[in-house]
Amino acid sequence: MIRRSAGEIARLLAADLRGDPETPVAGVAIDSRAVQPGNLFVALPGARVDGRDFTPAAAAAGAAAVLLTRPLDLDLPQIVAPDALAALQRLAAAERSAAAYRLAAVTGSIGKTTTKEFLTALLGTSFPVGCTSGNRNSETGFPVELCNQSEGIAWMVAELGMSHAGELDRLGAIAQPDAVLITVVAPVHLEFFPDLDAIAEAKAELIRHLGLDGLLVLNAGDPRVAAFAPRFSGTVLRFGAPGGSDLWIEDYQGRGLLGATFALAGPLGRVPVEWSLPGRHQADNLLAAATLALALGVVPEDVAATATRLRPAPRRGEVHALGNGVALVDDSYNSSPEAAGALLALLAATPGRRVAVLGEMLELGPTSAALHREVGRQAAAAADVVVAVGGVGAAELAQAAAGAETHRTATAAEALELVRSLVRPGDVVLVKGSRGVGLDAVADGLLAEAC
Repeated sequence: MIRRSAGEIARLLAADLRGDPETPVAGVAIDSRAVQPGNLFVALPGARVDGRDFTPAAAAAGAAAVLLTRPLDLDLPQIVAPDALAALQRLAAAERSAAAYRLAAVTGSIGKTTTKEFLTALLGTSFPVGCTSGNRNSETGFPVELCNQSEGIAWMVAELGMSHAGELDRLGAIAQPDAVLITVVAPVHLEFFPDLDAIAEAKAELIRHLGLDGLLVLNAGDPRVAAFAPRFSGTVLRFGAPGGSDLWIEDYQGRGLLGATFALAGPLGRVPVEWSLPGRHQADNLLAAATLALALGVVPEDVAATATRLRPAPRRGEVHALGNGVALVDDSYNSSPEAAGALLALLAATPGRRVAVLGEMLELGPTSAALHREVGRQAAAAADVVVAVGGVGAAELAQAAAGAETHRTATAAEALELVRSLVRPGDVVLVKGSRGVGLDAVADGLLAEAC
């Protein structure tokens, strides 16, 4: 955790300081509701609100100093910089440069958060470990997480995300990673890219910030990711290609919502796994994390033991029993065509009457209609009942899912009321959609009724 005086921070940022330079600062917050006593509150300007407006609340919560673009009439040390976000990023980069721990960066179109959580758990068997919390993987969230890491860690596992070209380049300059793990390139954020190759190029930006003594871990099952190998002259590890990588999956036996048994196998070792997580995609996330963990010295026995205790990240495949034999699969955090297809395949393998509540997938650009139709066809093959939620994309999905009992609603609130009337004892209900559609409200509403 950052521990500097207000004066040190101002000098480091070449910023003006109003107030006592000896004031000690510990940790950083950008949300006044998250301020802990002693924090530096960074008042970031936003599209709809200005962080300066929340500075009094931050002071009341115990902030020791504030970083902002224009001073306020406030009895609190104020570090004044022309660009508060750029200043926060410079501060985080300085903290990283001074840190003794190593950093493993996880990126990719899908699977980032779960792979980050799995890797943190696996490394935690051999090292003191810190990580980014939740999905704080952006140019605002990651610098805060870096400035708030616990003291004494040996590794920080950092999820790094992007929606535009150049973002991972800037995040990589801050992170200065010792290892980079790339999961997969998928049609996510196509609204901002012309094609998948452009997304791949944006993911590859992180590699240039990896030191030659570092590790680059690539998904050999994704041709675009596998093609990154020549861009790094240091050690490259590969996963996913049986017989042609450092670790792969053998003997996968899925049990629908009850989990799976399989083995991780390859030159890095052999790890038998039996766990309760549903879906082959979760096994793929473990494979990615285990490849790096084994390379860093975690023993196969610890990987196997840890796997039995792993659970999905919140809203990423969590399974809940609602009563009357009804099972809810809450994967409402986000969605993409690939991720939706993986969950629908899981749903198809689960016995019982199957209900798929699918939100519109956002940021797909000109391919949106075709991708929604494909997911609609997959939904019709996997589910008895399909509820499509959202606008034009949801309409395309519903039309393509006509082989099943199909419904469409404009909002999550309407979907909740509809699903309440549709669900029968013994049903399996999958809830999945882009964050902007808000299908977490459907999952939460069904859970609340079961309590």
